[in-house]
Amino acid sequence: MKPGRNDPCPCGSGKKYKQCCLAVEQTQANPPEELAWRRIRRELEGHPTRMLRFMTQLYGPEAVDEAWEEFTLWDEAETPFDPDTPHIPVFMPWMFHHWAPNPDETGVADSALHGIPPTRAYLESKGSRLSTVAREYLQSCLVQPFSFYEVTHCIPGQGFTLRNLLTGQSHEVLERSASQSLQVHDALFGQLACAQGITLLEATSPVVIPPDDKIAIIHLRKRMRAAEDQTDTDDQDAIVQMWDIEMRELYLDLSHRLLYPQLPQLQNSDGEMFEFHKLVFGIDSPMDVFGLLEDSDAQALGLHLLHETVEHTANGKLRRARFDWLGNDASESGSHTVMGTLQIDDGKLIGEVNSRERADALTDIIGQILGTHASFRLDEVSTVEQALADRKPETSHATERGQQDDPEAQALISDYLQRHYRTWLDTALPALNGRTPRQAVRIADGREQVSALLQKIERDGQDGRVPVDKTLLDDLYRELGLDQADSESR
Repeated sequence: MKPGRNDPCPCGSGKKYKQCCLAVEQTQANPPEELAWRRIRRELEGHPTRMLRFMTQLYGPEAVDEAWEEFTLWDEAETPFDPDTPHIPVFMPWMFHHWAPNPDETGVADSALHGIPPTRAYLESKGSRLSTVAREYLQSCLVQPFSFYEVTHCIPGQGFTLRNLLTGQSHEVLERSASQSLQVHDALFGQLACAQGITLLEATSPVVIPPDDKIAIIHLRKRMRAAEDQTDTDDQDAIVQMWDIEMRELYLDLSHRLLYPQLPQLQNSDGEMFEFHKLVFGIDSPMDVFGLLEDSDAQALGLHLLHETVEHTANGKLRRARFDWLGNDASESGSHTVMGTLQIDDGKLIGEVNSRERADALTDIIGQILGTHASFRLDEVSTVEQALADRKPETSHATERGQQDDPEAQALISDYLQRHYRTWLDTALPALNGRTPRQAVRIADGREQVSALLQKIERDGQDGRVPVDKTLLDDLYRELGLDQADSESR
């Protein structure tokens, strides 16, 4: 039975339990950094609400809108400030700690506040009433820059190690909530703050920046380093602060794509925009049309019969037949691009293609081959979005399950990925400024960028988006001369 606080300590010291072993047990259960974290959080509870009230009273009710316009880089397309904006976790700390009324453009009437961040004004006005811990934390917020960070180590529910992607500095951060969802190689935009010898996450982006988007951050870092010779300071945090506008521009661009993803502009192998066409023709005689389509003239135009799809009725009449329309781009393996399909079915001829250009071309081919034997009836057009919306989930899921359970399908997918990524090694990539992965790894920034691409490939494999096995990834790392340590999540 556990002794009471005022009972004699069971260790035999003669002291009360609360004055002896209880204090030791509590210290062991709550290490100093844990106690400091709790103390800071307790002192700052409710602070954002108090800070916003203080700011609107002192700077005026329009100051928030003014700060929002600057935060969003005076983008005319941006909507006015909305308290429900997903950027609140970044915007509010930025406004409190880094925004200050511009003397030449502000609507803040009191000139004494021009150039003064609200947090500084708050400390000057109410700092004497704050605890030492609260003052230390808020003063840290005034000097710590916003930046991009990469998670290099994570202990869920406790914290993580963040590497500043712009300065290379590492920080051990105590953070209970975010550490539950972040993974190694995730990146975020935010601000750190220090007090009582520990580092906390003061602000963080509402979206996690995936590994491959670090490439754009590395490009920004390269620009910063190229301009360092023109600065008169070696303080890395101060240099980062000088690039506040460029960082916010990149953050807003990355977060917009992540918050509001759009379907990419998909193109077929001829570079034509995807647009699905179902061409319907009336025909006078299925057998006559079948004979014309099977003729050598039709084959010369790329129409080839798929014999396994020919079906007849019990009395020998043609019920259904399918033809592939093949392109003239024979590859080394002798294969061709399937430009579209033609199907005789239920007394109609139906053609299906994936672009307007191919629809026009196939209509011309049908006219050449069939002439008066076919009459155009209908062209049903659907966009990629409509086609995806019309898909039946149960059908796609069943197909996916079938592929997962089919060893032959898995072997084909594995073989395709092996060949694709072998080619990928020597493919010029826009993300690498037109360099191939083999070329990019010859320089330090390039190695980091290629590692980010590999981390994305690995992440997609873990998420089940692309069936990439560990052996393939090991081969890619080895081919590129990248150490396994370049991917700490492996």
